[in-house]
Amino acid sequence: MSNVSGTVPANDDPRNSASYRAARALAIGLGVLMVLMFLVVVVTLMTRVFGHSAAPSVASEGSAIDQLPAGSRITDMRTDSGHLVLRIRTDQGEEIRIIDDASGRVVSRIVAPK
Repeated sequence: MSNVSGTVPANDDPRNSASYRAARALAIGLGVLMVLMFLVVVVTLMTRVFGHSAAPSVASEGSAIDQLPAGSRITDMRTDSGHLVLRIRTDQGEEIRIIDDASGRVVSRIVAPK
């Protein structure tokens, strides 16, 4: 029996050909890329839904709760609608600081000298 032109002999496995290996490597690479892109989408959505963003530090925003003048005392402390109101007695007089609960940033400051 003679070989008919265009047929593959029985002992040649198509999985051993270079084009098959290239196509298989391409399919695996694209599958891995799809999984990575899916993970990026999931992480991005979770970040936006739960709001985990880099929050600025309290110290970098200027005045904060722990930056009271030397020799000062807190004489009164109250909370009101997301703000902390501190009445502070200093050597120079009295001071009221209104501080945002969420960020710790001083929203307003009222100074009454002696």
